[in-house]
Amino acid sequence: MRGLVVFALAVICLASFAGRSSAEEVTLEYLGLELSANLEMAQGKAFKDGAVLLVHDTQGHGRVELMAALQDGLRDQGISSLAITLGLGLDKRHGMFDCGLEQDHRHEDAIDEIAAWVHWLKDKGAQAVTIAGHGRGANQAALYAINKLDKNVKRLVLISPLMQTPEKAEAEYRARFGRPLRPELGRAEELVATEHGNQLMDISGFLNCTRAQVTAGAFADYYGPNEKFKTTNLLQSIKIPVLLAVGDADPNLGETQAAQGEFAGLKNVTMSVVPGADQDFRDAGADELAKKIKEFAGHRLQG
Repeated sequence: MRGLVVFALAVICLASFAGRSSAEEVTLEYLGLELSANLEMAQGKAFKDGAVLLVHDTQGHGRVELMAALQDGLRDQGISSLAITLGLGLDKRHGMFDCGLEQDHRHEDAIDEIAAWVHWLKDKGAQAVTIAGHGRGANQAALYAINKLDKNVKRLVLISPLMQTPEKAEAEYRARFGRPLRPELGRAEELVATEHGNQLMDISGFLNCTRAQVTAGAFADYYGPNEKFKTTNLLQSIKIPVLLAVGDADPNLGETQAAQGEFAGLKNVTMSVVPGADQDFRDAGADELAKKIKEFAGHRLQG
């Protein structure tokens, strides 16, 4: 009897293992840096069946909570995915950006990194790629679609996208760091104007960092007036189908809905409000989002 029990347990374990996807960290050499990503292959699927390339939010990484949950959800939907970690100027970067390090990177650096990972997927045989970005990553994915779009990229998903305006940047900076943005930005812009953009500044707050050593050029790049930072401003220039996904508990929902008049006439843009989801699509929100992506892009992931 004991032998039968052991055999039965072994069969159950093997069946469970057989049902799992294949997950691994993969790397890419890029401009002298080693970039990394988490590859999650759905059970029974190959690269030729297509994949979703995931881009994280500000100073995040490919294994932050939403990216990990989305990869699980997509896997359960039979969709393979690649969650990349943007280098932000660092070699072999993992985890959240270390605020103790000097910072000299730019928002649009992500465009070429996304392009490099799309090329990596193509080399593996992917003929249909959907790019899904979250927050700042959504804006960077949209900029990629405008400036570097590869013919194998068929769909774009913008998840709670960046909606930054100068007024919003000032308000959020003051709320997060307890001081006005304008004096710091003015100092940075002056250094850039006098060709000292590489000079390090000791800043009271930068992106997610309470204290930071950041170049004037980087600070001015992320906080200077830029119409492209309001992601809905980019929709007119994107040619492929776009899913704009926002949770009904997302603080940005109101301003995103307010901008609908600007893109309501675009036949390639679909907006979906995900019930019960906050800005980070925690808990069941990620599963609902994975289902939305499946409905939106699943039929195009076969090439």
